[in-house]
Amino acid sequence: MREECRVWFTNNNEQIGRMDADGEPIVVEIDQSKYFHRKYHHGQWRDGHWVFGGIERDSGKCFLIEVPDRCAATLQPLIEQYILPGSHIMSDGWAAHTNIDAIWHEIYLHSVIVHQRNFVDPHDPDVHTECVESMWMRAKRKLRRQFGTSRELFPSYLHEFMYRNKCQGQDMFQVFLQTVTKNYAL
Repeated sequence: MREECRVWFTNNNEQIGRMDADGEPIVVEIDQSKYFHRKYHHGQWRDGHWVFGGIERDSGKCFLIEVPDRCAATLQPLIEQYILPGSHIMSDGWAAHTNIDAIWHEIYLHSVIVHQRNFVDPHDPDVHTECVESMWMRAKRKLRRQFGTSRELFPSYLHEFMYRNKCQGQDMFQVFLQTVTKNYAL
């Protein structure tokens, strides 16, 4: 199933964000998270995987991409690839996000919430990254329930999570059959 999810995402690379029906920019929250690492220096040491992700606040459409590092040179091309121009990007205060509003002559709006001070901006309660933090929690919880994961299959776990998130509220079996039909059209 995860391989079919990968094929579907490869063939249907959708960008998220842009403008809503009223002409307002759609909010896309972005963040990075590390998978399979020791927390608080307890347990077996593991190298881990950095994952960059984003989620549309209203629709829940998301993307998760494994990245080698969290520098601006790695993340900015991914922002351009997965987030439509005109979107309102919300991020934490990570240094690689400082020039998002300057990408390609200011094609994105950008708001920052520094988590060391607040998780929600006290002057504007709409400025937060709670949706993307919730997405990380759900994705990691799913992997913990699988009773073991494989480093080689890690990208496929991300594809499966994105696919299930996309199909939320629908008959999963029926949607999956339609996906396989599209993947192998005659």
